[in-house]
Amino acid sequence: MGAARHTWWRWLALTVVAVGVAVTIAVRAGTGEVDPGGLAVGLVSLVLAIVGLHQATRSQAWQDTDTAGLADRLAVDIRKREEEARQRLLGGSDRTINVEFTFLPSPAHHATGAAPHGTLEEAATYYRALRPGRLVITGAPGAGKTVLALHLMLLLLADRAPGGPVPVRLSLSTFDPSRNKLEDWLAEHLARTYRLRPTAAAALVAARLVLPVLDGLDEMDAGDTPGHGSRAAAALEAMNTYLHGITKGQLVLTCRSAPYVALGEADQWAQDASRINIAPVSLAATEAFVTGRARNPARWEPVLNALRAAPASPLARGLSTPWRLTVALAVYDERHPDGSWVRDPVDLLKPTLQSPEQIRDHLLDLYVLTASSTGGTTAPYTRLQVRTWLTVLARYLHTNTTSAGEMAGRRLSGTDLVLHELWPLTGHRRARTVHVLLTLALWATADLPAALLDSWNVYATNVTLMVAGSLLVGIPPWPVPSRLERVTARTPAGRRQFVNGLVGGLFWGVLVVVVGMGHVVGLVIGLVYGLVVGLAGGAMVGVGLAGVLSDAPEVRRSHGNASPRGMVRDDLVAGFATGLVVGLGFVPFYWFALGPVFALGAVLIYMLLFGLGGGRVLAILYHRLFRCGYRGALDSLFRPWRAFGPLFRTGAGPALGAAGVRYIAFLLCTRPWWSNQPLPWRLGRFLDWCCDVGLTRTAGIAYQFRHRELQDFLTRSHIHHDPLNHPASAALSAPVDGGRRRG
Repeated sequence: MGAARHTWWRWLALTVVAVGVAVTIAVRAGTGEVDPGGLAVGLVSLVLAIVGLHQATRSQAWQDTDTAGLADRLAVDIRKREEEARQRLLGGSDRTINVEFTFLPSPAHHATGAAPHGTLEEAATYYRALRPGRLVITGAPGAGKTVLALHLMLLLLADRAPGGPVPVRLSLSTFDPSRNKLEDWLAEHLARTYRLRPTAAAALVAARLVLPVLDGLDEMDAGDTPGHGSRAAAALEAMNTYLHGITKGQLVLTCRSAPYVALGEADQWAQDASRINIAPVSLAATEAFVTGRARNPARWEPVLNALRAAPASPLARGLSTPWRLTVALAVYDERHPDGSWVRDPVDLLKPTLQSPEQIRDHLLDLYVLTASSTGGTTAPYTRLQVRTWLTVLARYLHTNTTSAGEMAGRRLSGTDLVLHELWPLTGHRRARTVHVLLTLALWATADLPAALLDSWNVYATNVTLMVAGSLLVGIPPWPVPSRLERVTARTPAGRRQFVNGLVGGLFWGVLVVVVGMGHVVGLVIGLVYGLVVGLAGGAMVGVGLAGVLSDAPEVRRSHGNASPRGMVRDDLVAGFATGLVVGLGFVPFYWFALGPVFALGAVLIYMLLFGLGGGRVLAILYHRLFRCGYRGALDSLFRPWRAFGPLFRTGAGPALGAAGVRYIAFLLCTRPWWSNQPLPWRLGRFLDWCCDVGLTRTAGIAYQFRHRELQDFLTRSHIHHDPLNHPASAALSAPVDGGRRRG
């Protein structure tokens, strides 16, 4: 009861404040500019809109408590994503090695129910027998830890009961135990990657309907022997305090064997968890894998015979993991356009390959080359470009694993490449500074009508105020991308979103438009116009823009098959589309006040301003600096913001397109004539191509290298093996000096 009373008092206070703001606007606007009848109607509409928003908020708060329904919808999305991720990890094939694993007891406090042995296909049965459901997967580099975790997730999702826990895979490289609790980090990941409302994500985690699959404990620190004070040790402490009632919370953890053993020697391990270690691939499994996936298994007989004759040789140890076997088949099964083989597997038997590490680097070097020509077709990039750009990204991720891998209050990932968050690659300030300058330059261009209608002095004043407004607001270090959401009235969430849009549109159309133009066309025409524009604009917001301008959808639609670069594209589209809706709503007003040419120009200006993150800047700038008293052409053009600005001056105004502009600023900073770390103009397209050819993969909204061994290989700057039978080998055999070469 007390909470309900508090809520009503809060909404009553908001109503009083809003009415006071509207009256203040009317007084400051000057006599004759605001029609009294229109203002009265606007105030009534304001009260009705606040009541409607209160009801929508109550409905949404109830919806956020339906955690079982949220989990069911989230499970569908995750299953689709992880099926695609698994297929990419397997090189586009559905065949995998049924690896074996062995249970290794912890020094103390391990789970019960663990069998001594198991296989990939038995992973789900093995996991369900554990009490509590806590599993640690270890193994050598390339042993198949991530594939096993993905396979386990898909098996659990296939047999998941309605309302049950949903396995969610996360990269531990972004987890900072010194700043975040594990629960808060899980909720933030759900909201950021799967477009859940923050309250809904927190409710899912609190109800323990999320089964965290934490990938890459070994990637949290730079060395292979993390100690007691390492980030990995702190992460294990956070996992040990992650509870579900009176028992430890369920989770799955992957880590390389050597770092996990080092943590155990420092008395750090996952308590109440069963550790399994993936065994090297047996000779029988190797033969079955090669026979099942090779185009012509007979070509591999010399290699298989050598493995049979010397099962402990460098060749056998170099091909002892599923990852390296997959790379070897990809490299030596490549064909020329005429159908002849590019390479012969017998080359693996050459005496120059005397250690497992040499075999590893030999295969990875050829693997990058093979990706440049897939299926006999020519790649859109030169081999030097591919090598150079991937090396720049790999070295950036390597730097993030050191103590310097922190920027603007956030721990930088050592594995994830999120396009609109790559700007630290160019330094702490460069991309952010370019972002501000780029935005101001485009705004100043859009404001040229002020110079044409009034004078260049007015234009100079406006530009000065724009600079002041940008400094007042500041450019956030980590802009959050927006996205247009399509909803349907067939679902309760869609109906609520549509109603919310109508309520908001009614308030915006009546209060803002009528107050701004009542003196131009009169009370009756202004009222009709405000209602029509408000309802029409509200309907457009309800069906497409509410997901951008509010938190209406409790589960926003996922990207599905879209690549992570869709985050940037959607952010820019959301900004320009919102500006188009706003601009079209004011076309008749500008037509009456300024004429048809300037009416259409206003639409374009609104699109530019909204599309470049200007919504929040305008709300503050035109309220705080112009104070509703300026009488220039720009003031006439943006008159509606004189009423709209006070309502959003606290920072709640839309900042659409900011993530997209930050990405553009980052690309400008990586031009060869400015940076020694060049990247392509269309970086997202390049990384999508790398996913198609098997060099990278997607993980939520991030790109990752196909395997950590590939990332580490590109980071090193040693001389690579000469690719056999390839004329372009000389150009690629030289070390890449930080990406200075241009392809």
